[in-house]
Amino acid sequence: MKRWEAWTNHVGIAGVALTGLAYAVMKYLLTNPDPDSRLGHPWQPWALRFHILLAPIAVFGLGLIFRRHALARFFGGDREGRRTGRTLLWLAVPVGASGYLIQTITHEAARRWTGWTHTAAGVLFAAAYAFHPRRSRLPDDSSEAPSDAHREAR
Repeated sequence: MKRWEAWTNHVGIAGVALTGLAYAVMKYLLTNPDPDSRLGHPWQPWALRFHILLAPIAVFGLGLIFRRHALARFFGGDREGRRTGRTLLWLAVPVGASGYLIQTITHEAARRWTGWTHTAAGVLFAAAYAFHPRRSRLPDDSSEAPSDAHREAR
């Protein structure tokens, strides 16, 4: 995988995780001094906006990593990081789906349920991502998957 692909993934995931955490803290833990406001903090809408704007970068980065990293490791037989990698792949589905659905659902109970699903899956995804092994020993221009290099060596 190329460095720009890894960095796109890291920046997207870190940005979404940090803005999601900021939004959750502002919404659920802070109280606004204005008793007429529904917001926990005046910056709460901005945290949500940045979270939504960074999400496509994270999804794009996950697509890059899936194509060039996850499939290559799976078919190449690499065992390192397989458990957390598999967890990341499975959690990406409910995180992404609930993130898009929560923006379109109008029924209050369904939106609340979807929001909690998104939060729980997002926290688990961020934890799995933090514990997933990094492969910093790859060269900067490594663009071939191990399975491709193996085929060329024959």
